[in-house]
Amino acid sequence: MKQAEYTCLKDCTRDAIVPIYEEEALCETISQKLEYDVTTLIDTAFQKVTIIHTLGKFLCKRIIFLGMGKKSEMTTKRMREAFSLLPKYAQAPMSLIAKRAVCGNIDVHKVAALFAESYELALYKETKLQSEEDCATGFDADIVANEDISGDIACGLSYAYGINHAKDLANTPANYMTPKRLSEEAKELAERYSLECDILDQEALKKLNAGGILAVNQGSDEEPYLIVLKYQGAGDHDPYTALVGKGLTFDAGGYNLKSDCNGMKYDMCGGADVLGAMEIIAANHFQKNVVALVPTTENLVNGKAYKPQDVIMTMSGLSVEVDNTDAEGRLILCDAITYAQKHLENVTRIVDIATLTGACARALGNVYTGIFANDEAFYRELIQAMNESDEKGWRLPLDDAYAKCLESSSADLKNVGKGGGGASVAASFLERFIEQGIAWIHLDIAGVSNEPDSGATGTMVRTLANLCK
Repeated sequence: MKQAEYTCLKDCTRDAIVPIYEEEALCETISQKLEYDVTTLIDTAFQKVTIIHTLGKFLCKRIIFLGMGKKSEMTTKRMREAFSLLPKYAQAPMSLIAKRAVCGNIDVHKVAALFAESYELALYKETKLQSEEDCATGFDADIVANEDISGDIACGLSYAYGINHAKDLANTPANYMTPKRLSEEAKELAERYSLECDILDQEALKKLNAGGILAVNQGSDEEPYLIVLKYQGAGDHDPYTALVGKGLTFDAGGYNLKSDCNGMKYDMCGGADVLGAMEIIAANHFQKNVVALVPTTENLVNGKAYKPQDVIMTMSGLSVEVDNTDAEGRLILCDAITYAQKHLENVTRIVDIATLTGACARALGNVYTGIFANDEAFYRELIQAMNESDEKGWRLPLDDAYAKCLESSSADLKNVGKGGGGASVAASFLERFIEQGIAWIHLDIAGVSNEPDSGATGTMVRTLANLCK
């Protein structure tokens, strides 16, 4: 550590966070000040934390050395993982000596943004309803650097806030997070960031012949909505990217009733992720045009619920035979996709994101998002955004053979097919509703949207936002 960096420690009154790589030595002045060789105690291996009590020799009570491992192995993903450990050890308020983490292509500006985002994400706790439990206090840290990093901190925090908002929406129990409540959350988001907001209610959906959304909703006492939020960061004539997120606030499967409904409050994670991404996009004033669409309803059972072998007319004009009422996500998404193409101006790219198929979860587990794309250039942009976001996806095939599985004798197509390849069959269903010339990507997050012990993950919020930068 250079003498100037020792000065940062000398003047620090908060818990001091000192990242340290295996290849780098510690300034001798620190050991001299503490009156013992502190280097014999510090573990520089990746994600190892060493806490030194200064016993009055420094203004700060503790110096927390964060092991970063080898510089040659450091990536933004590993830096996120290292910083996310700190809430377990550091007490707010604190100070990060940012230059100690700089390496390779990761400059002090990136370090500041990564620290702010990772630390705030690590503080997240699911809210307990009517609980007296203290909530996390939020970000309270100084980031010590020789350059102006205030904008980087604000950007990092905006990503954390968007991701955590998505988690909050999905984690809220379904008896509270109804379709109406979700639409109200979207309105509040629009008001906060001056977004154009249109909430299409049941009557509006009937006028639009949104047969997919309306059919799925028949078994619920809660009204359905199609949430539309528009952000204009570019010119009036510039194209829009549409982000379409599945907003099933609870899915019992309809008459194809699920054997286990635990976890079905998370069937709205796609919609929550889209709203979280819009928050990031708007907070950072990205210079792109983006519109978010979230069809939201419940899929339950009553005397009016739609049934297997019913035929419904979707907004596109295509008729669909309902082979399985538990394949409802694609029915509400297809109407939202059609709305984006027929009723919004200049939408040239569409990304839909949904907890769509157990088949994708079985194929990729809880590690990778399933990716389907009809446009190579758009797919490459997604991969670039995903790499920048340190998130994982795996491309799965679209093929005429999968589309053939959806043939029906009583409608234009069925909502499920026989045999395997369920994730690809579902994607092929959605592809039927994509008009010629529209670049389209489908993200199946069924396996990665939530974890049993920690709830919603907010996976792909960062990627969606970065795709629209």
